[in-house]
Amino acid sequence: MLTAKLPADRGGISRAAALLRAGALVAFPTETVYGLGANAADPSAVARIYAAKGRPADNPLIVHVASAAAISEWAVPDARARELAQSFWPGPLTLVLPGRGLFGAQTLALRMPRQQEALELLRAADRPIAAPSANRSGRPSPTSASAAYLEMQGRVEAVIFGPDADVGIESTVLDLTGPAAAVLRPGGLSAAEIAEVLGEHVDSAARPHRSPGTRYRHYAPDVAVVLLSGTDDRVLLEQARRALSARAGSWYIGLARTAPPGARGLLARDVRQLQRSLYATLLAAETEGAPIVAVLPPDSPQAAGVRDRMVRAAGGVPATDREG
Repeated sequence: MLTAKLPADRGGISRAAALLRAGALVAFPTETVYGLGANAADPSAVARIYAAKGRPADNPLIVHVASAAAISEWAVPDARARELAQSFWPGPLTLVLPGRGLFGAQTLALRMPRQQEALELLRAADRPIAAPSANRSGRPSPTSASAAYLEMQGRVEAVIFGPDADVGIESTVLDLTGPAAAVLRPGGLSAAEIAEVLGEHVDSAARPHRSPGTRYRHYAPDVAVVLLSGTDDRVLLEQARRALSARAGSWYIGLARTAPPGARGLLARDVRQLQRSLYATLLAAETEGAPIVAVLPPDSPQAAGVRDRMVRAAGGVPATDREG
């Protein structure tokens, strides 16, 4: 299959929308990561997403819509859903709600993306678009058009070449099907921000296997990833120095203050930069065949999403500074 490179202009988006309506797959930019889109109302098109990604059939998909008003068309929102959509849509928040049975599911995960090109595509297609990240299952998500193209070339009909993702990790997935709001997957919006709007506690302990991207090993490059964690920056710096020196050519990923002198890779000035550049750095290290030493940022509400992705990329629980 030839994969077309479409410009992110009116003509390119119009062509992409026509492809989606015809049952094709199109990778497109969002503010979180590049998504792999199909007409959500077309079961055969949705099935092609799973085949293109090599994705397990029990791993749910997020449906993207063009407006908050579309919630009531596809799902059964309550007052909490309407309030959160008003506050955070368009943006990196996915709401899991009781469905109306239109897609053969009792619940439905809905999101309105913030990226202008994504919104234009949704409006032009005039369909809800099911769209996981545009990568083969288990690998780092693409945050640029070129990365999406490398992952999906020959597997999909087109890739829209738009801007790089600004958020850098997937959306926060929030379950509103029960009496208490619960985060199923941390992401681009913190549980604390959600709780402030709702005026109630939000359970932030992510539920394994109930949301996309919550299986180990996930977001993982095809190189070894050694993960370090702790609360003492001086100890972490020394651990990182030893880990980097143990394997020649290793890359560092983490905050600059715990990076040894001469380290190369991602030396982020803050959590925001770490989150935005994480996936691109994982893929760049893979291209070079470089092992990775990753140091988790401090445990905070703002860092929950990027910490989750780093742990999953490494395939499990990190070492701590107490383990030397």
